[in-house]
Amino acid sequence: MSRMVRENQVSGLRERQWFAQVLLRQLQQRQQDGAAHGELLALRGAVLFHLYSALVGLARNAGSNYAVTDIEQLLSLPSITRAFAQQQVQSPEINLIEAARTNTADVIHWLEQQVMAANAASGLARRPLPPQEEGMLAMVADDPNAVLASGDIERLHSAVARVKEVLEAAAAHMEEW
Repeated sequence: MSRMVRENQVSGLRERQWFAQVLLRQLQQRQQDGAAHGELLALRGAVLFHLYSALVGLARNAGSNYAVTDIEQLLSLPSITRAFAQQQVQSPEINLIEAARTNTADVIHWLEQQVMAANAASGLARRPLPPQEEGMLAMVADDPNAVLASGDIERLHSAVARVKEVLEAAAAHMEEW
């Protein structure tokens, strides 16, 4: 993971978002080059985790600014927002993140679902489907929303842009204090 720059809380988070963007470009290039499926999945996972880590870093920074106890040990957005609620602390950054992650139409909701699924046992061993038996009469249609398909890559681009937007909005709140 990237380092956190001390002088500006947001710059380390922007760096993580930038790494996600670079890795997404690399994923697309390697996909065009016909790279192995495992390599493509690893690049996809790196994009997802850099984006999610930027949001977790933002939430942790807010927790530190508002003196939320034990915030450094929390690794997920739900646990961080729960800590804020339990300690009855309000933060514009947390409100921004919470509104995004609980809105099923927001790509951040999708991002969190992908990260949580990847951390589950089944997500750790994601493999391509075995080849279909020859001579089958049924024709399998390509699913544009399958992992690494066009819809998935499109959502990754949307996630990169959305996390950048959230970081910029949160930076305005951080600079106010």
